[in-house]
Amino acid sequence: MAVVQISKIQIRRGQKNQGSGLPQLSSGELGWAIDTQELYVGNGAVSEGAPRVGNTKVLTEHDNLFTLIDTYAYRTNDPYVVTGDSATNPIKRTLQDRLDDIVSGRSFGLNGIEGADATVKLQNAIDQLYLNSSSLGTSQSRVVLHLEPGVYSLNGTVYLPPYTTIVGAGADKTIIKKTTSGDIFRTENQLTIGASKATRADDSGSSLLNQARNIRLEGLTLQTTQANSQGLVLQSCKDSTFKDIKIDGPWASGNTIPSDYSTDIGIELNSLSGSVETTGNLFERVEVHGFGYGVMSNWDINNNRWSHCKFDGLGYGFVFGIDMVIGAPSTGQSTGPVNNTISNTDFSNINYHGIWIHNGKYNTSNNNTFVLVANDGSSDANPNTSIIKFVQIGNSTTDDYFARTKEMSYTPANMTGKVYWPEVENSGIWSWKESHTITVSRGTNVKAIRLPQYIHQSFEVDYMLVSPNYSSTRNGKLSITINSIDGDIEFNDEYHFTGIETYLEAIKFDVNKTDEDGDATSDTINITYTSTMPVDDQTKMTFTVTNKQT
Repeated sequence: MAVVQISKIQIRRGQKNQGSGLPQLSSGELGWAIDTQELYVGNGAVSEGAPRVGNTKVLTEHDNLFTLIDTYAYRTNDPYVVTGDSATNPIKRTLQDRLDDIVSGRSFGLNGIEGADATVKLQNAIDQLYLNSSSLGTSQSRVVLHLEPGVYSLNGTVYLPPYTTIVGAGADKTIIKKTTSGDIFRTENQLTIGASKATRADDSGSSLLNQARNIRLEGLTLQTTQANSQGLVLQSCKDSTFKDIKIDGPWASGNTIPSDYSTDIGIELNSLSGSVETTGNLFERVEVHGFGYGVMSNWDINNNRWSHCKFDGLGYGFVFGIDMVIGAPSTGQSTGPVNNTISNTDFSNINYHGIWIHNGKYNTSNNNTFVLVANDGSSDANPNTSIIKFVQIGNSTTDDYFARTKEMSYTPANMTGKVYWPEVENSGIWSWKESHTITVSRGTNVKAIRLPQYIHQSFEVDYMLVSPNYSSTRNGKLSITINSIDGDIEFNDEYHFTGIETYLEAIKFDVNKTDEDGDATSDTINITYTSTMPVDDQTKMTFTVTNKQT
């Protein structure tokens, strides 16, 4: 039987926004707002058991859930967590704001697929979030841009304005890979010109109000495949944090190191303005590998800190103030790097100086480890220069460990015919981090310890001699000073002895200089001993060294 007619069911209808608005519907009655395309049902009377009178809105395809969820409150019903000033007054935020605290790069088409150029998309994401005129300088411009695991290929430089915050899934998981020469990341002030951001603002027009600042990079690998390129360039940048980052380049031992000190740099710090400096930045658990220069600055930078970092496979580690004209304050070259700190950091496989400070004062190396550094790719038994080089007075190293010390100071095979290149060269006060121990055997004028020779320097060797076989202990200090006028050695041995009096003077120390490379100039200090202890004596000498250079 064919259907010839469909029954019509019609509910109350009308316009919601005209007159007095939607009328009170009867209990269970449906009402359709034609103008807003909204559906309502009457609540019924309180006497019927309804919690309240009025109408209840029914969700339809025309509703926006975000407008219905007016606020987000963190753990509103948790009696132990109070987010507001009282338990009855929690902090409420829009759900959209809550979701936007962390913005996925996928929202900007950044999918981490290697090969496709992501330069434009990544720059657009940064510009929209941190250079948007509607949110510039507000809390909205301080959200987190999260990059999912993957490889983000770049053909150009990406610029980082103030408050840029990029967090990856971890180093070696989120990889920013640049396949062309130039910088990977470069900071900029917030004066980038034009709606298209086609003209990027460097720091030459920076002020304390618009300079690059409060930038955060975390959980990323910055990788360049091109020689003579830079990983991260900070221009008049302050109060920023770089954490859990790897910066990788293609440089390897044997490659040429640029002589202009302006390229092939892992981290470069600039202050082109005399009044706006790069200051107060923290580098924590940052690894730099495969560059001619790990960290470079020829500008007035100050109070930057490197902590628990790793520098490996480099030409030089840190180079400060090597190519600058001191006395040009208007261009940011008045003092050079000042008050910067490197601590708890590992240096390894670095061809030349691990730290080289040519200009700049009050920079500190503390509790760092240097292994296979300043050997031009060879072993610690074959050094070619100093590990740390201070040219200007006022820099310091404390409690640093140098693997070279054992090889050059008291390993018998290396104590003759090899110049003892110093751990630390030129001005400063430094000490070996840990004590060292050797065996003192019976003999005459036996080389015990070697030290590097420079004028205007002195050494203090704190030692303890212990003879377990003959119950003797001697605590003393060897003082060695190189006369600045004639180069003669002034030597003194002060000690306290306990034990069998027969052995009070059984071990005597002396000092001499030798020419180990045959150029007719003495280059190495030798501490020797003569021991008349019994043949079976097993005296051990434990010692530390402090060096003072003026």
